Amino acid sequence: MKLAQIIHKIHKLIEAKELKNITKREMASRLGISERTYVEWLRETNEPIAAKAVLDMLSQLKDDDIIQVVGEWKQERKNQANI
Repeated sequence: MKLAQIIHKIHKLIEAKELKNITKREMASRLGISERTYVEWLRETNEPIAAKAVLDMLSQLKDDDIIQVVGEWKQERKNQANI
C-alpha cells in the first residue's frame, strides 16, 4: 500500500470515528501543515519522508509494541495540550 493510500485510509477512519466529514483543510490544520502540503501527500506529488520512516520502523514491531508506542505518543500529546 502506498503512503498516500495509508494517509487517505487513516483520514477516512478518523471521519468514521468522529461521525463527521473532515475537510482536507481541517485535517492539515490538525497535523500542523498547510492544506497544500496535505493535498500533495494525497496526490503523491510530495511525500512525508519522516512518516514513511516511522511506518517502516513500526512495521518491524509486533502489534502489541505498535499499540504501546502509539499510546505513549498519544498520551504525550495530551500532556502537552494540558500545559
